[in-house]
Amino acid sequence: MLSHERIWSAIDHLAQRNNLTASGLAKRAGLDATSFNRSKRISPDGRKRWPSTESVAKILSATGTTLDDFLHLVEPRAGETRIVVPLIGSESATGQIGVNGLPGNGSVLEEMELPGFGTERCFAIEVRGSTLTPFYREGDVLVVSPTAAMRRGDRVVTCLGGGGILAAELKRRTARAAEFSGPHPGEPDRVIPAAEIAWMARVMWVRQ
Repeated sequence: MLSHERIWSAIDHLAQRNNLTASGLAKRAGLDATSFNRSKRISPDGRKRWPSTESVAKILSATGTTLDDFLHLVEPRAGETRIVVPLIGSESATGQIGVNGLPGNGSVLEEMELPGFGTERCFAIEVRGSTLTPFYREGDVLVVSPTAAMRRGDRVVTCLGGGGILAAELKRRTARAAEFSGPHPGEPDRVIPAAEIAWMARVMWVRQ
């Protein structure tokens, strides 16, 4: 059954899935940045405000999401598959990805249960210190997948062969190198040779 709470929750989850805030999702869809603000979901007189079908159509188009996927967020199907992923600290997320789906020498802190991400292999990283700034802060938890397809504009976590780790927006990836957008407007892009990359994983979900 559709409900006001489920519709807005689905929009919030769609934003999280694309590494955006509700405001960022609205802007990506060409809507006013305040369109999905929580303060606008209830009118001053207490009436529930619903997103328009046009707004929903625009955010689905902007994120490449099908209507079926969105309805799945609104009303999870009975018997929905859930996965348990290992959670490690960002300082441990170095080395090659092992057969267990974890970076080499990863120290598991705990396990997290999440909605399934299809057949993608995933693990979770808890941010420690400033290792993944400016995109993520200490205490954030990222669920990442080294097997998921990556495209321009995706947020990714990259582990360098020397042990460093960074979060960035992917601009282009070839067999020879990966190019990342500058972290701030006006800053130069960064190009890293493929030989210097131990692994790269797409950010699938974020808890902030």
